[in-house]
Amino acid sequence: MPAGRRPSTVKAPTKLERAEKLREQIVGLADSLLNDGYGSALPPPTAAELITDPMQDPKTHGWIGHVQEPLGIYIQRVNVNQNFSQRPPFDHITDSIYKRLIRDFIEGAVMPESKVAALSRSAHDRKAQSLAEMDIDYSIIDGLQRLYCFCIALLLVWRRAELIKDGSIPAEAWTYFADHVEATGEPRTATEQLLKRVIRYEIFYQIDLGGLLHYMVTFNTGQRRMSLPVQLEIMQRPLIMELEQRAKIPVWHEINKRPGMQRPKDNFAAADLVLATQAFITNNAQLTASTEAERFLNEDQAYLDNVGDINDVVHTLKRIATELHPLMTRVYANDPTRRFILSSGGTFLQSLVAACGYIRNRNGMKMLDSALDRLEAILKNGDEDPLSLDSYWKALAQITASRGKATRRLVYDTFLRFFGGATGELEWLDTAAQI
Repeated sequence: MPAGRRPSTVKAPTKLERAEKLREQIVGLADSLLNDGYGSALPPPTAAELITDPMQDPKTHGWIGHVQEPLGIYIQRVNVNQNFSQRPPFDHITDSIYKRLIRDFIEGAVMPESKVAALSRSAHDRKAQSLAEMDIDYSIIDGLQRLYCFCIALLLVWRRAELIKDGSIPAEAWTYFADHVEATGEPRTATEQLLKRVIRYEIFYQIDLGGLLHYMVTFNTGQRRMSLPVQLEIMQRPLIMELEQRAKIPVWHEINKRPGMQRPKDNFAAADLVLATQAFITNNAQLTASTEAERFLNEDQAYLDNVGDINDVVHTLKRIATELHPLMTRVYANDPTRRFILSSGGTFLQSLVAACGYIRNRNGMKMLDSALDRLEAILKNGDEDPLSLDSYWKALAQITASRGKATRRLVYDTFLRFFGGATGELEWLDTAAQI
């Protein structure tokens, strides 16, 4: 090396980058092991076989049984990718408690039973009537963190110090595990033996999404409370899938959030879209996450039964999220607060959609499309502030009590007056004065 030149150093990955690398390896672990010749220890999962007679739960009317199967089958049956998780995964590889669990599992310790729900991918209510059904989605109710630890243990025994080189684990983590991993013997034989390790779990079937949420809440009462956005995502997953697939709305899933991860500002939170949908159907801007989660949990019905015409919901939210929102991001490109006013929080979006719902319920979708066309036109007219958001902030400053409720009413009433033709532009201050 030339004199005076310092050797180049490789920048260590951030905590989020390392967590993403590890997650990617865990999500693709079964396929990676198959590609490396571990097929004999990874037979394709068949129908889960109960080792005891199932019992029925009178609360959900579902059935609960017990299963034992090799880890190689278990990691194919359930997966962290798009799993209905009760809380985000931790940084297990640096957490003192989870490091010990991983170490103990490598050394042969028997782990507590996990709890797994069998849900139908095709049935409207998601109920799997039998474990013999072909199209079953296995969702972890309790045991997601253990699954992470099982997979990390496999990676450690299989790939060992290579995990440091690719940035999946820090060097100090490997120092903690090294002696215990090396004690298992040669990597291939040790990995095969670990894949054959018996995993025990309870399986819940003939339950719907409401039953799934009931069990998640029940089995996690001693841990961190499940957030309201996660509850709404679980209960309204069919709707969220409709909005993602049919409306092509960029959706942020709180349920998949990992340590250090921030929501992209131009993505719409799944829970916000759930509340916006209900606001559209009921033309009620004053909905809250807590009341809606409680209502969904207590109502005994399949999800889309009370949504009315789902096509109207998808059409309206598609126009707002994929047509009006991009226009707003261009018009207000230099002001992030205004640029992302639709996607950054639920209040503005929810109240706008509630006003759309009023027009739709009273005058029909043709009139609503005309109203949205007028809104689109003023966004295209070249003004620096086509939505008069300067006046909006001034109107907000006048609100001193019940700010959330009053703000939702301000946005709802202002858009309703505009959509109905009472005003030619968004008259925020005039609406505030009338309120």
